[in-house]
Amino acid sequence: MLRAAARSSVGQALCRGLATLPADHTGLLELRQYTMKPEGIKEFLRLTTETVELRKSLLPFLGMFTCDTGGVLNRVVHFYWYRDFDHRDTHRAASGSNAEWQDGYLAHSRRCLSQQESSIFVPTAGVMAAAGAAPVQDFAAPVEQAKKPALYELRQYQLKPGYDGVPKLVAAFQQGIPHKVAADKQGSLVFFGHTEVGMLNSVIELWRYPSAQACHDARKAARGVPEWRDCIAAVTPGVEHFSSSFMQPCAFSPMQ
Repeated sequence: MLRAAARSSVGQALCRGLATLPADHTGLLELRQYTMKPEGIKEFLRLTTETVELRKSLLPFLGMFTCDTGGVLNRVVHFYWYRDFDHRDTHRAASGSNAEWQDGYLAHSRRCLSQQESSIFVPTAGVMAAAGAAPVQDFAAPVEQAKKPALYELRQYQLKPGYDGVPKLVAAFQQGIPHKVAADKQGSLVFFGHTEVGMLNSVIELWRYPSAQACHDARKAARGVPEWRDCIAAVTPGVEHFSSSFMQPCAFSPMQ
């Protein structure tokens, strides 16, 4: 009975994936990571809160998060989605010529920063579809969780140099992730993709959970799934290192 139920859950996950056409998982995701001066993060968030509507009007803003644990703590992570590089250039030009944005926000907020980093990721359509995930630009929290606090986990993999690292990892995840999703009743995959610009052979996963404990419980559940263990065994030899960060959405973040 248990095996039949497990097969049913995986089948449902696969059906959800097939219902989400890979063609929807297109475009570019820009990941921006800002490291703050320890004394600057409160002021940065104050300025950003006051000008968030301007940000939304100028840029395809998806979400902004502070790091709770895992890596540099005085860090703000934010995401933007573009159809292509021309779309990005258009928005960057508009923000670059906006006096309120340049002189009223950036000129002041930059004083809070010690480092800025930007990377561009391409969504991995097959993995997103296999997980039954919506395109990142359309992501919304599950209805039953939408008005409750959330935690986002950002997982970053650095693969060994070479052309075959990303394809091998993607193939393994496409096979394994429906089984992970079937075992995880609380998590939602928000994004899975690999670098187009930045540190190459990098892969990121972004997951939403109702709490840190829910994320921990999901990991334990996944470790008991043979198909997921096979997936991790297949990708581990090609990974140089990976990291996990727990992040909390800012109050003004579209992603909550």
